[in-house]
Amino acid sequence: MKKVLAGLCVAATMLGVSGAAFAGDDGWYVLGGAGQTTGSGDKSSMDSALIAAGATGFSSSLSKPTVYKLQAGYQINKNFAVEGGYLGSNNETYTATGGNLAGPVTVSASITGWNLTAVGILPLANQFSLLGKLGVADIRVSGTVTGPGGAIGASGSKTDLTYGIGAKYDFTNAVFARFDVDSYKVGSSASSSRNTVWMIDVGYKF
Repeated sequence: MKKVLAGLCVAATMLGVSGAAFAGDDGWYVLGGAGQTTGSGDKSSMDSALIAAGATGFSSSLSKPTVYKLQAGYQINKNFAVEGGYLGSNNETYTATGGNLAGPVTVSASITGWNLTAVGILPLANQFSLLGKLGVADIRVSGTVTGPGGAIGASGSKTDLTYGIGAKYDFTNAVFARFDVDSYKVGSSASSSRNTVWMIDVGYKF
């Protein structure tokens, strides 16, 4: 990496570009992104729960939620940054209708929370970098079950380790894009499971 940096400095000098034209490795940045979870509800398990309760002949569907985030961070040097912020989603909704059900049965759930992570950065050629992340996240899930007999709500939160990997591309010294794959513990202190979330982010470095 030192040889690459040295080569860039020599090339910049030969082109008559002053060192002041390059942005420093340190500085504040913000980013926002959206994606989906690959570890959310399983339609077959929800179907099985209804069947176990005596339901037959019904049809069902499951919509996947969109997960989004808004983060702020500080890059300490070319290999290390710290960032944190807000996570949320719209509703993931399971719906069952027909058969011997007296009416539609709907289960909806969404998440909100925050995270704080350390980010390791491995710069590569052509403005690409690889990322590794480790930190803590607090994720709250809120859900509602609605059926012919009425509606029941429930919620829970879980604070646990979060970790992930990613790739970054710098369009300019200020504007960049990232692809992140992160793991979060979702549920409550009594019951929780790991969910993997992938996101495409756009950021700006000050």
